[in-house]
Amino acid sequence: MTWHMGRQYEGIPAAAALLFAGIFGTLHHVAWLPIAVALMVAILLVETELSVDFDAFEVRRMLGPLKVVKRRWRLADMEGVVLAEYKGATQYVSHSQFNVIRAHSFILTARMRQGHAAECEDVEMFEFESRSKGMDVLRALEAQNVTVS
Repeated sequence: MTWHMGRQYEGIPAAAALLFAGIFGTLHHVAWLPIAVALMVAILLVETELSVDFDAFEVRRMLGPLKVVKRRWRLADMEGVVLAEYKGATQYVSHSQFNVIRAHSFILTARMRQGHAAECEDVEMFEFESRSKGMDVLRALEAQNVTVS
């Protein structure tokens, strides 16, 4: 099964840094600003797609037809998978004003076997904005005989 997740905007900090660098880069040459803006737009246009097939779970990040990043985990290496709810808050002070940003998401985490040893590692595979999207992926993994808790 494949899910098209659309734009996830996890590149916003990098895009903001590029814009900032482009603005200050114009002190050396005027061409740095359009280059930075083009790269910033490319980062923000990256889309995400999730795929579960008979032997692997993949997270693909694409810019149009180009695959930018591809992460793949073998289902045979998964000891178990869980969808955990995350509620957190970030606090900061800006211009003498106290601000709190509340984050609420659902993180798909798998316990992965490490080689032939009995060691396992917990791997965060994807962060969903809603429980229903995460449950769809969890059900697809369960259909492929991955232990779900």
